[in-house]
Amino acid sequence: MKKIVVAMDSMKGCLDSYHASLWMAVGLQEAWPEAKVVFTPVSDGGEGMSQMVASGQKGIEFCECHVKDPLGKAINTKWLMVNNCDGRSAYIDFASAAGLTLIPEKLRNPLNTTSYGVGQMIKDAINRGIRDIRLGLGGSATVDAGLGALQALGLRLVDADGNELPRPFRGDMLSEVANIEFSDDFKRKSADLKLTLLCDVRAPFTGKEGAAHIFGPQKGASDEDVKILEEGMENIRKLIYKKIGIDLNIKPGSGAAGGAAGGLMALAGGEIKKGASTLLDLTGFDDDIEGADLIVTGEGSSDRQTLMGKIPFEILQRGKRKGIPVWLVAGRVADKQALLDAGFERVICINSPDIVARSGTIGKNPMVPKVAARRLASIIN
Repeated sequence: MKKIVVAMDSMKGCLDSYHASLWMAVGLQEAWPEAKVVFTPVSDGGEGMSQMVASGQKGIEFCECHVKDPLGKAINTKWLMVNNCDGRSAYIDFASAAGLTLIPEKLRNPLNTTSYGVGQMIKDAINRGIRDIRLGLGGSATVDAGLGALQALGLRLVDADGNELPRPFRGDMLSEVANIEFSDDFKRKSADLKLTLLCDVRAPFTGKEGAAHIFGPQKGASDEDVKILEEGMENIRKLIYKKIGIDLNIKPGSGAAGGAAGGLMALAGGEIKKGASTLLDLTGFDDDIEGADLIVTGEGSSDRQTLMGKIPFEILQRGKRKGIPVWLVAGRVADKQALLDAGFERVICINSPDIVARSGTIGKNPMVPKVAARRLASIIN
């Protein structure tokens, strides 16, 4: 009996990693009932991170809290509390309070969005006595340098006239900040706080490869909006350097989540860590694939950037070490030969013409992974 491990990352705007893995596994099992098909949701810190951690941990509890969404509207969301022999820790998905999928497409614009709700989630965990917080930075709708989140924790953002800027802080306010003040409340909350920032984006804070230029357009920013955001982010970079002597442009990954990685690292003592390897180790992925004959992994869009530390590439490396072939499936595929040259045994587009003809595109029909899985099973046979 063959053992197949399904380990899908999220497909932005359509499926989180849990459901993408589930439907892929269901399709494979239906098409190939004699196989042993197991699935393990995976994440590099993006959507579905807390669900991934919950599936491999004991002593867990999802804690509900009331926060502001990226547009400042009240919503309910959840974060994960893990209570084990290592103590209590919190796992928070940035996207659950400040994610792109929370905003209708026509309203997406990082000038108008805030990470304030993320800070409210962190504050809720702190108020429950948790000092070890792991924040997954994927899927954000913001380019606010994380100042919205920090503002929710008590950081004071002051304009040139000495007035505190309104709450919640938005991306269009970046250039208005003239000073950053650490209130007593903020100092209490950030004292002895272990804040781990999980991501695999290596972008700097500003510049052509930075948060505004690379991620702004993906979040709805026009060319003019990107210029405004870049000016604001550069203003914050200079302020942070003047305030505490840290130049975020020499800190790889500081541009992740619209610069939230840099802001939270510099101002709240956060530590940026590679999300894929950290989370795969945490959930015992190497044990899960022991004895497997095939690993099927995937994501929404695969191209050369997949090979820059994204989770399918990390899974590929682990499969190679154990001599297990790895297949890559995605809603969109570019640079296919580069992906094959890197070691993926097969690279398959879920939105291939035959699958689309049967069930529609991935963005419209979450059952497509299941249909695609049946096709994969026929290829395997």
